[in-house]
Formats: sequence, structure tokens, C-alpha cells
Amino acid sequence: MQVQQELSKDLIRRCQTGDRSAFSELVGQLMRPAYFQALALLGNEDDAREVSQETFARVWRSIGQYDAAQPFYPWFYTVLRNLAMNALRSRRRHPQVGGDAADAWLETAAGQADREPEQELRRQQQVARVNAALMQLSVSDREIISLKDMHDYAYKDIAGLLGIPIGTVMSRLYTARSRLRSLLEEDGDEQP
Repeated sequence: MQVQQELSKDLIRRCQTGDRSAFSELVGQLMRPAYFQALALLGNEDDAREVSQETFARVWRSIGQYDAAQPFYPWFYTVLRNLAMNALRSRRRHPQVGGDAADAWLETAAGQADREPEQELRRQQQVARVNAALMQLSVSDREIISLKDMHDYAYKDIAGLLGIPIGTVMSRLYTARSRLRSLLEEDGDEQP
């Protein structure tokens, strides 16, 4: 589910001139990836929906400040990530229950095929285990797993989005996957 890294420069330019139809097209291209990335960071569908919508509102208000000489998506992702981190800080002050990231991840990976009742039960159990394990990981671990394993970004692209060297991406991803694997093994599951 990788986002096209280089959106049309003409589309971005039209957005910068206040063209609402161009911005609507941009939203159409980025809404799904923005929602799923917010979901991976926040673990809650309602929060992810709210943060992804607020991201587009902020981008619309500040797109005139975007430097068109730079790639657009890293700028966009920074806005999304900052809003998600703010939501997490707010959540710590006002705790709530929820966590839908694993369900959305596994549904996307498995598709919406019809399942036998026994298969559906196993899938729901797997979703619950993966979701519980993901929510035990740090935000940075969930983020790196999401970017690589859920959204299929290349190491180079993740490095650009997070502003870190490729070697650090590889190291963080290895560590995050190891932590997830350990949590799943503790729960009696071998792999997500």
C-alpha cells in the first residue's frame, strides 16, 4: 500500500493556488494511506480518522508554505506524524480504550474473501493477538513496522520520511520485528 512518492507537481502547484478541485484530487490520492498510517500509529479507528482529516485541513491551510522543490509526501507525512504524536500525548492525559490497527492490517493483507466459520474464528483470534502485541510496542516500533510491513515502503523512502539513515531504518525495523515476534511467542503465536 505504498503511496506514490512523487505526486504530480502540477497538482501540487494547483493546490498552492487555492484550486479546491485539485486539493480534492490530492485528498483522494492520500486519504487511504494517511488513514492507515495514522491507524498504525494510534491503534484506534476514530483517532486515526480524526487525525487524518485534521492533517488535510492543516495541509490545506499551509500548502502555500510548502517548498515545491522538495518531495511532497515527506512534508505531508511530517504533518500527519506530528498530529498523531499530539493525539498520543493527549491520550496519555485522557486514557481511552481501543486498538484496531491489527484488524485493519490483517483485513487489508487477507482481503475480504468469504471464509468458513472456523477460518473466521481463527482470523479473529489472530487479529486479537497481533493487535494486543502491536499496542504493547512503542510508537516508534509501530511506526517503523507500519511503514515497511503494512505500507511496503522501501528502506530509502522510510529513511527520507523519518529523517534517519538507511542503516538506522534497518536496525530499528529488525529490533521492532524482534519485539513483536517475542510478544507473539509469549502469547503462543509464532508470527503475525
